[in-house]
Amino acid sequence: MIFEDIYVFNLFAMKKYFFFMKTALLIVLMSMFLLPSCDLSSGIDDPAEKERLLIHNFLSQNDTIDFELKPSGLYYYEHEAGTGLQAEPHDTVYVFYAMNALNNSMFETNYETPDTLIKPVGEGELIAGFDEALTYMKVGGTSLILVPSKLAYGENGNIYVPPYTPFVFQIDLVKLVKNTD
Repeated sequence: MIFEDIYVFNLFAMKKYFFFMKTALLIVLMSMFLLPSCDLSSGIDDPAEKERLLIHNFLSQNDTIDFELKPSGLYYYEHEAGTGLQAEPHDTVYVFYAMNALNNSMFETNYETPDTLIKPVGEGELIAGFDEALTYMKVGGTSLILVPSKLAYGENGNIYVPPYTPFVFQIDLVKLVKNTD
């Protein structure tokens, strides 16, 4: 009878499901104990030192990107040089950007929208590292920047960002309006 076959099939499927779930639970429990021991900075209590190590590890893992360390502590890489006007303080810029944590998880972006971010340069409306990077760019350029926390949200963070959190940004400067004042 067809219903008996379905019932037996379901019983067999349930046994496979429970076996899989037990295995998955065992893996999760083991990883809770084993993975924290892989954190090289777990023995470090100083959050600034943890951030320094995090940045160092990111740069080591991405050594094909030739970041230039600026005097402020900003790491700047010009992926594609722009050919237009160079941004200066008080100019208005139109940019597309992606903001990632150093583990490459996306934090924020406007690339998937038709809207650019429109902000004045050097007037405190952007985090300091982003502002500084814009002054190195020309219209049409694309840059990658690594912003340490002191040039981002600092030692206090904010409601969304933990203290001592560095970020990586990709910035495309698509338009610039020069300040006329």
